[in-house]
This record gives sequence, C-alpha cells and structure tokens, in this order.
Amino acid sequence: MEPKNHYHRMNHRLRGAAGAQQQPHPTFPRGSLSPAQILQAYGFHQNQYRGVPHVKLGIGSLGGGVVQQDIANSVALWGMLAPTLTIRTVGGATNNPSDQDSNVENMLDLLPTMAFTWWWLTGSVADITICFGPNASGGMKLVTDDLVAAGVKVGSWSWGGPEDGWDPAERSALSDSFARAVAEGCTFCAASGDNSIDDGTLAPTVDYPCGDPNVWAVGGTRLTLRADGSIAKEMAWGDGRPGDEGGGGGFDPTVPMPAFQTGIVPGAHRGAPDTSANADPVSGWQMSANGSWTVVGGTSAAAPFTAALIAVAKAAQNQTAGLLTPKVYTNRATALHDILSGSNGDRAAAGWDAASGLGSPKGAAFIAALK
Repeated sequence: MEPKNHYHRMNHRLRGAAGAQQQPHPTFPRGSLSPAQILQAYGFHQNQYRGVPHVKLGIGSLGGGVVQQDIANSVALWGMLAPTLTIRTVGGATNNPSDQDSNVENMLDLLPTMAFTWWWLTGSVADITICFGPNASGGMKLVTDDLVAAGVKVGSWSWGGPEDGWDPAERSALSDSFARAVAEGCTFCAASGDNSIDDGTLAPTVDYPCGDPNVWAVGGTRLTLRADGSIAKEMAWGDGRPGDEGGGGGFDPTVPMPAFQTGIVPGAHRGAPDTSANADPVSGWQMSANGSWTVVGGTSAAAPFTAALIAVAKAAQNQTAGLLTPKVYTNRATALHDILSGSNGDRAAAGWDAASGLGSPKGAAFIAALK
C-alpha cells in the first residue's frame, strides 16, 4: 500500500505589511508586535536571567535556507547579538535560500522568536543549530536524530501534518526518535498547526508531531496590548470555525492519554496543545524575511518562542530532564495565563482546552515552574 503522505507543511501565516519594508526605520501594521513587546506582555524584562549558562537550541527544517541579510537587519534594528549559528544538513538536503517561502519559516524560527528571546532574557549570544532535511519520507526523523546527536537540549519543529495523513511506520519511527531525545535530556516543541481543529481536513484532526506524548505541543493566541505594554486581552487564535485559519488542537485517537494529562484533560487520548503563545497574524511578529521587513504569525512563531523560554528555564534552574510537560501541568495555576475566550472550532474556557491548552506563559513563574 502506498504511504498516505510524505509532504509536511510549514505552520506560518504571512500578514500583508505594506510599508514595513522601509529601511532603516520600517513601519508595521497596527496591532503587530515586536519581539520585545511580546516578551514584556508576558511579564518578562530584559536581562532578567543574565549570567545563566548556555543551552544549545535547535531548529528542524525541511526546506529553504538561512538568509544572512535577515540576521543583519535584525541586529541593526533590535540591537540584538547575532546568534552563533551552526548549519547542518542530512539526507541530501541543502541550505537553499532560493526557496523564499521556506526561508520565511526558517527566519521566523530563528530570529524574532528563538535568538531574540534568548539574547533579550540572558544578555548572551544564542547558540542555535539548524538542520535541513528532505521533505520526504523519514526526513523529520533524520533531522531530529541529527539535532540530538549535535548536542541540542531544546529543539523546535514548525513542520508537520494531520495525524491521519502519516504513514504509520514513518510516524512510529519519528516517535521513537522523540522518545530517545527525551532520554538524552532534549525537549522538543512542535507547532499545533494553523488550520484550526480540522487541520486542513474535513473533521477534527490533531497535527503531528505536536500530538506526540514526548513533545511539548504549542498552540496559538491573539494578543491585544494596552498603551503601557501589558495585556489588555488574550484570546485563542481562530474565527470559531473548525476549517479556517487558527491554531490547531484536539485529540490523537492513536495515542493514549499520558499520565501528566490525567484528571486535567478530558477523554482518554493525548490532547494538544499543552500551552500557547502569540500566533495570530493580526498581532503577528515583526521580522525580516528574505531581506525585507514584514509581519508573520502562526504557531510556527509560538513553538520556537516557547522553546527559547524552556531553554532559559533549563539554564536558570539547572534542569537536565527532557520531558518537562509534566511540570507545567503540575504548576499550571501559577505558571500560565488561562485563556478564557476565542475559538479555533473548539472554544477556549477555564482550564485546559483544545483551543489554547493550559494557557500562555506568565513571566518568571513560567521559568520557575520547570525546576
């Protein structure tokens, strides 16, 4: 029997940003946010964790490449330190910046979310390894294994696809890789998808790999800020319809509920996401992509952002465990903002829900929760 699907998609959403390309002082659409604004909204302050030891971060990619002009633009506008970047390839893939659509994904993962967050919170250069693999059978497994072998301790995947579209053998092999990563002390985050609870299908379907029990699944929200930078409102990202644009989520019928979700998540199967962060393109991340300034949203932003926060927590708490989701479930009342409004086809409500998981990060309490 032929495999169902071996083409995995990115999970970012590009917002039209007329005028944002101007240099050296770009203008951005109303409501869009800089990485510093997002961190401040979540209760963090600059250099809050200065002096912590380095933690090696990783990004998995199945296309495109690294655009050096985007790094230069980010350093110039934000004053950040350029990350120490290691580029690896597996399975015949290459660092190919001619694939401009995939470049947006790579730069979203790398710059406003992961590299900026680490630098802004610690004052030090982010140590990031990005590995490119083939967008074909076994590609995600090759990349995951390579990142772990390279010594990455927190990794992020912004690629995936509906769980029922995977060849079972390919999915099983990738699941084994995530289990081995946890055993090696590596935590992987994964985007929950950008097509609401149907995940681009005709029925509620969770995205994979975010439905893996050894992966920290990250969904999406929309942030609205007050004039002082605090959160006026945060709601689940979506228009309320299951087949439209919005953060993914739901239940994986092939995965029994992990112990850390028992009594918190309804039903008998793995629920996703675990937590969420800003992803709506309306409140999207200001960034440079393919040499120009623009605004991008999607759970592809929320996942590497959360990965960077986890890396800071590992550094600050001397945390070496790979599976950290049980800790955020245990400490959910203090570590997270519970999202109470919005819908991705499943309405946000008190406690865990398939629209926003347990909620979004709450500053130092989020970091402390991962002791």
